[in-house]
Amino acid sequence: MPGTGALLWGDAFRPRSPCLNARVLELVFFVAAAALVGWMMSRKQRQRSTATADGEPAGVPCMLKWSAQGSRWRAGRLLIGAGPLVWKPSLGRREAALPADLRQTGVRSPSLREAVAINPGSRIVECESSDGQVLIAVMPGDLDHVVKFLERA
Repeated sequence: MPGTGALLWGDAFRPRSPCLNARVLELVFFVAAAALVGWMMSRKQRQRSTATADGEPAGVPCMLKWSAQGSRWRAGRLLIGAGPLVWKPSLGRREAALPADLRQTGVRSPSLREAVAINPGSRIVECESSDGQVLIAVMPGDLDHVVKFLERA
């Protein structure tokens, strides 16, 4: 009896609203977009790995905290390759050559306070130089490239 509100066996398999198809399409779209973004990020990481293995310069996305640049975390790219270590900010400023006597003193996870400013999944490479302490925050996939370059330098 369609008008009485009683649930008939055939009604259980019908969509409740015409928007169900729209919700499924939306879900499929977001899953496809997430897969595309994941593929693009892994492709970029493979390109950086290949470039550093071949000795070519590569830009590693990072955040830098250096007393000579101020006391804030700044987004940019660490240009690693044959020459000196160079940091290129994302916005505004010019490239800055990091000190030649830069040496790594440790690697750690960000503290709770630092995790607010940087990605909480990143790792912080602690370095010392004649200009003071330099902190470089990189993602775990790029950590090996930065550590190896700092050991060579």
